[in-house]
Amino acid sequence: MINFYFFTIGTCIASFLGLVVDRFPNQSILAPRSHCDHCQHVLGIWDLIPIISQLIHRFRCRYCHQTYPVWYCIFEVWSGLLFLACANSHLSLSQLLTLLGAAILGIYDLRFLEYPVVIWCCLHALVLLFSGGNLLMLVFLLLALGAHFFFIGMGAGDFLLLATFSLTFSPSKILFLIQIASILGILVFALKKERDRIPFVPCLFLSYHALLLYTMFC
Repeated sequence: MINFYFFTIGTCIASFLGLVVDRFPNQSILAPRSHCDHCQHVLGIWDLIPIISQLIHRFRCRYCHQTYPVWYCIFEVWSGLLFLACANSHLSLSQLLTLLGAAILGIYDLRFLEYPVVIWCCLHALVLLFSGGNLLMLVFLLLALGAHFFFIGMGAGDFLLLATFSLTFSPSKILFLIQIASILGILVFALKKERDRIPFVPCLFLSYHALLLYTMFC
């Protein structure tokens, strides 16, 4: 029963975070009430139950039948599993917060090629509160400051996220993480038709996620 409780809490938080991704920074996350972006119909409580509502309505609006992105449901399931893992001591609270925050930043970078610094500040402050700072974090913050004023091959947001990762990972794991993310970045760049900027934050997130899974099961 307690596992179901934590899983449900995780899905509800993911549902709210999905709203943040859709509205921030151009709209308020508090008003108006949740509604269908296509027909503008206000959604009722039976339309907002995480996972279940989407499955029952087959990922469509109940009123206009416009399809919803499947990633909402995937994000809710994933978040529920994370909370379940944290409740069973497979993840620390700092790692849980880092994964959730990095996922949001990765979605922003993937969809809009933007890096909402305000969201990163909230994420970093929370993780810092529960884990404490270190020298490697300061190094990445300085690199982020340099990347803001000079072109050094990576964006400032990438270094900011690495600064957060360094709060829960050792320096050796951070180096390994950067190598994995770089390989993923090269693959994405090679597969893209337009060889310009690539969203690198998702690569960092996937690398962090993969290393945590490896740590949990190996």
